[in-house]
Amino acid sequence: MKQLLLLRHAHAEDAGEGQADIDRPLSPRGRAEALDAAHCIAAAGLRCDQLLVSPAVRTRETATIVAAELDLARKLQFEDALYPGEPDALLAAVRRCPAGSDTVLLVGHNPGLSEFAQRFKGTAPPVELQKAGLCAVSFGADTSWSGLRPGQATGFTLLR
Repeated sequence: MKQLLLLRHAHAEDAGEGQADIDRPLSPRGRAEALDAAHCIAAAGLRCDQLLVSPAVRTRETATIVAAELDLARKLQFEDALYPGEPDALLAAVRRCPAGSDTVLLVGHNPGLSEFAQRFKGTAPPVELQKAGLCAVSFGADTSWSGLRPGQATGFTLLR
């Protein structure tokens, strides 16, 4: 089985005077949320082979906390196309994952991440990932990342 984990970045500070949105760091609350998301991944028994991360400071910090907690730091891959994170850009990034990866974690932004998740879920109610919200999309073992399509999903679970 292959799995795609979608994690929205944790709570971030408001932009300061003259600060670009991409440069907003996590708040103290956000650091705690990121740690909780890592614990959810561990509690579900999931082992990530690949981590795709938006270059925004808040997503990089979220991913770094998760990766450190799960001993995955060497697997972080920052993808410029994931900011701001349109669903088609997210799909293109996932399609570039190595064939041998069974579980891919993508850390990104709303509204694109929730829209992307909804494409795989397909049914009501719509997906609305909260800050540090996490869902898992399952696919058959014969699914290839390079040919991934929403209709191939065999399961959808909201983990956080």
